[in-house]
Amino acid sequence: VLALLQDGVFVGAAVLFASFTRTPLAWHFGVRSTPFWATVGWTLLAFALMLGIEVALIELLGVDDTEIDELGKLSGLAGIAVAIVVVLLAPVAEEIFFRAFFYRALRTRMRIWSASLLTGCVFASVHLQYYAEPVLLLIIAAFGVVQCLLYERTGSLFAVIATHAAFNAVASIAIAPVPAVVIGLLMLLACVLVSRRAGPAPTPMPA
Repeated sequence: VLALLQDGVFVGAAVLFASFTRTPLAWHFGVRSTPFWATVGWTLLAFALMLGIEVALIELLGVDDTEIDELGKLSGLAGIAVAIVVVLLAPVAEEIFFRAFFYRALRTRMRIWSASLLTGCVFASVHLQYYAEPVLLLIIAAFGVVQCLLYERTGSLFAVIATHAAFNAVASIAIAPVPAVVIGLLMLLACVLVSRRAGPAPTPMPA
């Protein structure tokens, strides 16, 4: 319930604060179609990079303990609930706020790496309740940075939602394997279909 509330606040805040400057349109947030294979290529590259960073740090330092893991052990229903939140809801809400709004706003005044690093740090800070280990927070921060770079390169909200959903689906397999895989695949399919229906539009990123 708290996760649902938080996700609602993220989306509402993004739309509200964006409206202070101008009436927000869908393409301002990256809701647009982009060249399919180029977007797929950059998305796969970003996912592989983020997964590699996670595996390398966890194996190197031997840390793999989260509050989400404990929640998933309570019952099968809890595991399904976690999969729904982290694979379906969180990727949409967090990418709308952190990439399509927060990073995009920073990019009007900052360079790519500065805006990416700041967004990554803020993104990690909101996950403190889930990841108590500093190493895991470092992974989340790195994830946030790579997501910003992917958004910068593609200008597509669907690309970052897809990588976020896939990343979280892999992390949720140990909690609820069937819901994680099914919801993850459906999210990827939705990103492809909805992006194609969105139609072409200007990139949301500044020149």
